Amino acid sequence: MSRSPAVLCIDDNVLGLAVRKAMLETRDYTVFTAENGPAGLEIAARQPIDLVVLDYEMPEMDGGRVAQRLRRDCPSVPILLLTGYPGRIPKSLLAAVDAFVVKGSPPDVFLKEVERIARAERATREQESTTPAVRRKRPKQPRAVPGRSRQSLPGCRQKRKR
Repeated sequence: MSRSPAVLCIDDNVLGLAVRKAMLETRDYTVFTAENGPAGLEIAARQPIDLVVLDYEMPEMDGGRVAQRLRRDCPSVPILLLTGYPGRIPKSLLAAVDAFVVKGSPPDVFLKEVERIARAERATREQESTTPAVRRKRPKQPRAVPGRSRQSLPGCRQKRKR
């Protein structure tokens, strides 16, 4: 029996975290939450994570810095960036994430994007298990989603064992 996908949500907005956690748990995801970047990185170091949902605007350590650390330490973990300011996201950050969704979009837009990333991750794992020499390539730019504007850590699956 396979385990449910694990999603790490990092956001300084506690209410937003609670809402996303509830939405994802109704879809049978295991959800970990962190109220800031350092706490999220600590969770990623301890838990096997399949997807990170990351807020861009956070105090202490913004989403850009968190994404850079995740890419360095957990290169195969997909990152879905949440932002209320799509025009202010640096191109370098867009290249580091797999997709982004504008905060305030209907919940089904967020859930469909999480499902799309989870399906792609499952397909990649299945392919890696049948052909171990295949290396995963991340897209150069995030995928367009309707309704939006344009592993050195132990928990990270840097080298997946399947």
